[in-house]
Amino acid sequence: MRGKASLSSGALCLDSGSTTRRRGTPILVRRGRADSSPLRVRAGGFSIHANPSTDRGLAVAALRQSFVALALAASLISIAGPSAALTLEEAIARALERNEQVGAAERRADAAGARVAKARSFFFPDLNAAADWTRREFEGGADGAASRSARETREGRLSATQTLFEAQAWPLLTAARRNRDAARFDALDARRRLAYETAEAYLATLNAERVARAAGERRELANESLADARARFEAQLVGSNDVTRGELEVATAERELIRAEGEARTTRLHLGYLLDTTIADSLEVPLSLLAAASGTTEATDLTRATQSRYDLAAEQARVDALRASAHEPLLRYLPDLGVTGSAITTKESDTPREEEWSVEVGAQWSLFDGGERHADRAERDALADAAELELRASNRALAVDAEAAQVQLESEQASLARAAVAVTAARRNATETSELYREGLARALEVVDANVRLFEAEVDRVTAQLALALAYLSYRATLGLDPIMTEERP
Repeated sequence: MRGKASLSSGALCLDSGSTTRRRGTPILVRRGRADSSPLRVRAGGFSIHANPSTDRGLAVAALRQSFVALALAASLISIAGPSAALTLEEAIARALERNEQVGAAERRADAAGARVAKARSFFFPDLNAAADWTRREFEGGADGAASRSARETREGRLSATQTLFEAQAWPLLTAARRNRDAARFDALDARRRLAYETAEAYLATLNAERVARAAGERRELANESLADARARFEAQLVGSNDVTRGELEVATAERELIRAEGEARTTRLHLGYLLDTTIADSLEVPLSLLAAASGTTEATDLTRATQSRYDLAAEQARVDALRASAHEPLLRYLPDLGVTGSAITTKESDTPREEEWSVEVGAQWSLFDGGERHADRAERDALADAAELELRASNRALAVDAEAAQVQLESEQASLARAAVAVTAARRNATETSELYREGLARALEVVDANVRLFEAEVDRVTAQLALALAYLSYRATLGLDPIMTEERP
């Protein structure tokens, strides 16, 4: 008969014969003596069950082939509990809706839009209206006697002024428009940066909680090892030193657990700050993100990346604004032309209404200003050159950053694969060392060392998972893409 493997749901454990140990994640392996009893591996929501008979090696081979693929998903799936969990997409949506950074950036864009309206105002006339009412007293009479009478005057004025030609207004309007475009790109970039910051905080929280779980498993293993050592000491099979080492390992494991739980709470608080809410729900593992991070990446399209980077678009808009502003000083040599029309109506007591109007066309020409125009031109040209050089450096850095991000992503993929292998080996070593200690063939120090190595391997794997996800996010950010693959170019 051949061994068979099957998948089913369950908590993470390994059973062999009559020895059954329920652990949850991380996986704890316990192997009994070689016999024909069933062998079962469970990981998160999946398990592998083998029933070997004459060919036990076939079943073990099947388990090994499936273990690496299940280990990553199982260890992460166990983080999200059975209750409703907060997804990465929901976390980003909440942050974009509630965080003040986005609102502040959008209001700065609104202010830049208002400055465009201000710069465009020279196209339109200025209208002014005024009205006066005057009451005065004077002396005089037909018979020469002193008399006092009141006299009223009512006057209304309406004037309109229209600029016919003002050469420097055009480059200033262009500069205002480009600065408005830069502010809009800044607002979009602020949303994207907040989305990435939220995604990184989300993954950091998952990582910290996973490390805390591993620390809890280490403490549980330490307590079990201590209980075994005490039982063997009471049976006079080992010395008191084994109990002492077990107590030391329990104390160390509890210290690591306290630190890990504190870090988990801290990262959750930071995530809640970004979302402007208290995070009470469990976090769902972003399996689609992790799957994409584990896959192969396409060749980098730098042209598309340049067009998708809002920060580079904002820099380019500012360069254009500075170039337009640099044209304004020399245009001051041209005269400003304007027309003004006014109408006045006056009504005094006992006199007919008087009306008059006038139209004036004027020109103003600044012939010499002490060199201010040339100084302003030199300053603005220098600022525009500096901004353009910085933009050129940013564009060159994009190619380097994209290649570096891809190299980092590939390195983290390989690192995670080796970390999974290390966890398998450390778990097997811990199990075998524990069995040898029960049979009197290993010392307590070796048991403690094996458990510590298992804990470190678990932490390294969790850290590698986080590093891989962050490397993938960094790769997407470098290319100007959104973290959850919903970007649209406006």
